[in-house]
Amino acid sequence: MSDALNYLLKVRKDAVEPYFKALKEGGKHLDVKTRSLLSVITKVDGQTEAGLKQYLVRALREGNSADEILDAMLVCLPTLGMSKIIWAVDIILQMDLPDFNPELIGKEKQWHKLIAVNEIEEGVSRYDYDGRACFINKKGNDYQVYDSRCPHQATDIPLSILEGTTLTCSKHQWKFNVENGECIENGNRPLNKIKHKIEDGCFFIYS
Repeated sequence: MSDALNYLLKVRKDAVEPYFKALKEGGKHLDVKTRSLLSVITKVDGQTEAGLKQYLVRALREGNSADEILDAMLVCLPTLGMSKIIWAVDIILQMDLPDFNPELIGKEKQWHKLIAVNEIEEGVSRYDYDGRACFINKKGNDYQVYDSRCPHQATDIPLSILEGTTLTCSKHQWKFNVENGECIENGNRPLNKIKHKIEDGCFFIYS
């Protein structure tokens, strides 16, 4: 939130708070993935650079692919106009996000059968699939799955570098908490979360 909005919330709370409540209530029937995607579009429309960067990362974290984000902007072309979309893409390219690598754009995601559920050990494990890898953090019956590639420049992070609950990328020393994927030092983007499901005793990931 900007300093200006923080100021207004402090000195004109009664006037400004209903605005944020209306935004929250207006989207209460949307899933988080859709909400985050719409937030990206609003920032493109308002040409708010800081907001676009913030919500773009959030949209990726909530499971939106780079293709979905680009499609959303292009579908809104009649409203946004090409100049705003070009403005947004310039910022995205400057962020150097591995998700927007031209070699990955257009590659369809699919379900990958990873391992039998009863073979997944408690804590953090790393599994290879289709030339890539992911981390699974298991706590009882709860599973969190993250891409093993650093969200900065797609450097693969080995499990051997794990210290406690902290993963450190060797390239630029970005540090991540594997319990929630958050970047806790040197960087500003979380590990990319991967959708998963359990069927017939097997663990599948969507990537």
